[in-house]
Amino acid sequence: MSVLIDEGTRLLIQGIAGRFGRIAARELLAYGTKVAAGIAHGRPDTAIEGIPVFQNVRAAREATGADAAIAFVPAVAALDQVIEAFEAGIRLVIYPGDGLPIQDAIEMRAAARANGAVLVGPNTPGVISPGKAKVGFMPSFCYVAGPLGVISRSGSLSYEVGHRLTGAGLGQSTVIGIGGDPVKGLNAAEALELLHADPETRAIVYLGEIGGTDEYDVARYAQRQGAKPVAALIVGRAAPAGKKMGHAGALIGSHADTHAAKTKLLREAGVHTADTITHLVPAAMAALNHIACAPAARV
Repeated sequence: MSVLIDEGTRLLIQGIAGRFGRIAARELLAYGTKVAAGIAHGRPDTAIEGIPVFQNVRAAREATGADAAIAFVPAVAALDQVIEAFEAGIRLVIYPGDGLPIQDAIEMRAAARANGAVLVGPNTPGVISPGKAKVGFMPSFCYVAGPLGVISRSGSLSYEVGHRLTGAGLGQSTVIGIGGDPVKGLNAAEALELLHADPETRAIVYLGEIGGTDEYDVARYAQRQGAKPVAALIVGRAAPAGKKMGHAGALIGSHADTHAAKTKLLREAGVHTADTITHLVPAAMAALNHIACAPAARV
C-alpha cells in the first residue's frame, strides 16, 4: 500500500449533501478515487452523484467497507463527526476545514490515537498519491507519479511546488498536506516516518513556514542514520514578528520561529535547502540524486 491512500482506498464523504461535499464527490470520482458512500445526517437522500448516502458512519462502513473519510463540515460540527468516524472503525480521516478551536484539534488527535487511526488536518488540502487516488481538493493536474514524497504545511505552496516538480519531470509518490494550524493530526515527524517506510519514496521534499517546531523535527530526521535525502523550502522570510502569516501556526514568537533560524538549522542538518521557490527544483533534484550537501553549496 502507498502512504495513507492507494487504489484500494474506499472513501466516504461526510457532509456530502453540502455544496463542497457535492463538488468534492464529482472531483474525486473523476480522479478515480473509489468513493464508496456519503454521510448526510437527517437528510432523506438515497444517492448523490450516484454515491449511496447513509445517515451515519457506522452504517456506511458496514455496508460498503469504507476505510477512509473526508469531512466537509463546518468547524462547529467537526469534532463530533470526526470522532464518529474513528469510533466507527475508519482508519484515516481528513478534515480540511479551518477555524477549528485548538481544544477540538487536541481532542481529535487523541481520538485518532485511541482508535489506532490517523487524522490529517485541520486546515489541509488533503493527500494525493498521483495516479492512484486522492482524498482532498488539490488540483489534480499539478501532480504526476514519481519518487518524491512531499510534506507541506501550506496547501497553495504544495500545488505550486507540485506543478514545478511535475514540469521538471520529477514525479511524486505521495503529497501530504499536514496543515498550518498549531495542533495537527499528523505532524511533520509522523509524516516523515510514513515516507521513510514507503518503498516508492526515494527522497523527500518538505515545504515549511515560520512558527512552530515541525522544521526542527525535519532537521532531526535528516541527521538520522539511514534517513532518505531531504530538500526543503521555508517561506516567511519577510514576515514581521508577532504577526500571523496566513496560517494560525505561522507566527514568529521567538528567534527559533524565524525563517533565518529554520533555514540555518536545516542546512546544518544536511538538508538541501532552497532560498526561494525557484531554487527548489534543483534542490529536489540534488536530493533525489544523493548529491552531497556541502555547506558552501547549499542553495
